[in-house]
Amino acid sequence: MMTFDFLHIDAKIENGKIVGKAGGALGEIMQSYVDQFFNKLNTLKVIAKVNGGNVYNIYNPPFPSEAGMRFLTRKLRMMLNKMAFPVTANLAITHKCQCQCIHCSADPFIDPSKKELTVEEIKTVIDGSLDLGASLIILVGGEPLLREEIYELIEYVDKSKAIAMIFTNGLLLTEENVKKLAKAGLASLNISIDSSEPALHNEFRVVPGCYEKAFEGAVMCREAGILTGISTYATSEGIREGYVEKLLKIAKEQEFSEVTIFDCIPSGRFLKDASKIISPDDRKQLIALAKKYHEMDHPMGVNAMALINSPKGVGCYGAQSQFYMTAYGDINPCDFNPINFGNVRDMPIQAIWKKMVTHPDFSKRYPTCRMQSKAYRRKYIDPLPPDVRLPVPIERYDNISKEESLVSC
Repeated sequence: MMTFDFLHIDAKIENGKIVGKAGGALGEIMQSYVDQFFNKLNTLKVIAKVNGGNVYNIYNPPFPSEAGMRFLTRKLRMMLNKMAFPVTANLAITHKCQCQCIHCSADPFIDPSKKELTVEEIKTVIDGSLDLGASLIILVGGEPLLREEIYELIEYVDKSKAIAMIFTNGLLLTEENVKKLAKAGLASLNISIDSSEPALHNEFRVVPGCYEKAFEGAVMCREAGILTGISTYATSEGIREGYVEKLLKIAKEQEFSEVTIFDCIPSGRFLKDASKIISPDDRKQLIALAKKYHEMDHPMGVNAMALINSPKGVGCYGAQSQFYMTAYGDINPCDFNPINFGNVRDMPIQAIWKKMVTHPDFSKRYPTCRMQSKAYRRKYIDPLPPDVRLPVPIERYDNISKEESLVSC
């Protein structure tokens, strides 16, 4: 992997705006790109201030910061190597969970016959992810706080290179645990909320009081200096009945930094059921609702994946700016996508990443979420038998393609 000793960027905030100067052998060449990047940042809403830097969303380091500048060097690496490199490493550290969500995307990956990665194995993946250029390490589950070594793993992340984040159901956000998370250097977290209605959320999670405990834990996290967000999903019913907007109002009132709204993705136990994908009209309403709350005069940000994962946004994140690892070390494009490119016990994450992003079907940015694409599902999801073991090796499809080619010849 390349080093960037020949490029350094000095950045600071002047009159509320970020300005930067590129130095080193490539400084003059890259200055216009640096200016373009900061000009774009300066149009974005600042949702928080951390260590004197601007936070534009809880998935990125503050700007300016050493970790934040890695976003720029990643772009340079992509231009020079002509391949994508990840911003985000989404690492499951356990599949254990107190909840029994019927919509769980990780449930089909659970295999009692497999052993979860050791702490040292996870650390090796973190090191490899940072080597690839990642500036965000997300620890997920299951419920990541059920893994007692989570504090050690958060602390292990080199904060000069990346921030650490978790997704949690909130049940273990006790006063003691929150203090340990803050001490370990956790930058942010998302609590997963299924509905603005407490009874519905608790019913979906099959845990009484889950809604209340999640919000109580979020308050303690904010008091400890950890940025808090809500991760939720939108159904046609949720949009129509006003549940999505009600949750946005609650998040605003309770001073969350951000809300991320996923639209329904056929995955997990519902892998073969595309009926819950929201309609184009629902999508338009959801995007307009998110825009309305994001542009209000308060610091909370709102991310609508219906826009972000569209041709008008950045398209599919999988195999372009992120990857997902199961707790057993299997590497997929994202946590919703069950196609597997290798296991970190067999080969380094750097090699698996290269294998994934140089594959003909994954080497270019996909304009929409792959798992909501009819064309992608027709090739990769629809042919899978109901009882298939997930994740599915990419070689399964490559072998089929070779056989089809031989037949067609």
